Amino acid sequence: MDFWLSIGFNLPREELSKLLYNMISEVLFVELIDYEAEVRDNSDTQCVRVGCTYFSMSINLDDEDEYIERYRKLNLETHGVDTNVDISIQFISRTFDTGWLKFLELIGKLLQFSSQDLVVEDDSSYPLLKRIDGCLFINSRLDEHRAWYMTKENLELLNYPYEEEDFFKDSEE
Repeated sequence: MDFWLSIGFNLPREELSKLLYNMISEVLFVELIDYEAEVRDNSDTQCVRVGCTYFSMSINLDDEDEYIERYRKLNLETHGVDTNVDISIQFISRTFDTGWLKFLELIGKLLQFSSQDLVVEDDSSYPLLKRIDGCLFINSRLDEHRAWYMTKENLELLNYPYEEEDFFKDSEE
């Protein structure tokens, strides 16, 4: 299952790799102690890759400034978020249930770390949640499948206050 995380980040992407590695390690602390999970950094000169037992994250370092700016404008127009780093998330299907919960914990850590905008989308560019100007919004218009993994109980793992909002209401008017 593919997802996208777009965030505003003012440090070099390599620093983001270290940050993500450390945050994933914190989220998986108990599993790491019990040897039930692993965290790895497979970064190279073209791509930052941080992964764990449940999902992997990659950031393309070869993206040109023109591409990043075009993507930034698209996100601003489409979702109202000002982001400059696009992160591909690939979940391992057989462990999605656990991986999604760990991913929500990771998002919660990112929300605490930085006040910049972010958006999480699934493989259809369907926005699930976004933070704009420090305020977190959860999409209230979810189909049955998305509602299954975006429950209030699961969202508590964000450890961050949020409001529900229909992200599509403005596009229908």
